[in-house]
Amino acid sequence: MPPHSPLAPPSQDDSPPAAGADDGASPSRPSPDRTASSDDDAFSYAAELKRKALHILALVVPLGMGWLGTNGALVLLAPATLLAVGADVLRAHSAPFARFIRSVFGPLMRREEMPPPGSGVVVNGATSVLLGATVLTLFFPIAVAASVFAMTMIADAAAALVGRRVGQHRWPGSTHTVEGSLAFVGAGMLVVAAAPALSLPVGALGVFIAAVVEAAPLPVNDNIRVPLAAALAVTLVQVGILGEAVQWGWVGSLW
Repeated sequence: MPPHSPLAPPSQDDSPPAAGADDGASPSRPSPDRTASSDDDAFSYAAELKRKALHILALVVPLGMGWLGTNGALVLLAPATLLAVGADVLRAHSAPFARFIRSVFGPLMRREEMPPPGSGVVVNGATSVLLGATVLTLFFPIAVAASVFAMTMIADAAAALVGRRVGQHRWPGSTHTVEGSLAFVGAGMLVVAAAPALSLPVGALGVFIAAVVEAAPLPVNDNIRVPLAAALAVTLVQVGILGEAVQWGWVGSLW
């Protein structure tokens, strides 16, 4: 996939800060376990805290999905998603608009989310959240979609903050850390335990699948791939093993 594909994920957000010159490491010889990108290093932990605080505030999205139902949620999500995608396309082709977005949201955006105009369209984190919510609402039962989306948002924030602060052991081939994944599972289990739409065993399966997909170095943005994988696993178990009758989102209502 091209480096600036719309679905290209941002650099790993639970990578621990790399060792620097202030801890005795030579600038020309980084420590052997330094595999995080320079983009991660440039995006400070304070900025990560602010970004994940907005991530938590965005829980209004899954809460609204559950409250409004499938059709009501799509009435709001579809135009909001189109507007966000349109803004990403516009800033990829308009230098003045790109400068405006950078001036307003730049401190909360990672470097790879702000490519120079003319270098390709890159979907930012907020847009990917809306895309993920819209796709979930289109294809999955709204109770599952809302529960899984809330779980992945909270678990992702926990993984990023814990992984960057105390993460020391990276998964092979990934910049995600074992510590971040453990935080993901812990936070995710707390959410599914409180979610009335999911039984604990089924919810636990969704958390495990989400944690694996979140840590895997896959090309699709994690705000899209992680909730989709978890929702698919949960719904397949509900239908195929438990024999529950479910409506597969808005698309299912057309059948």
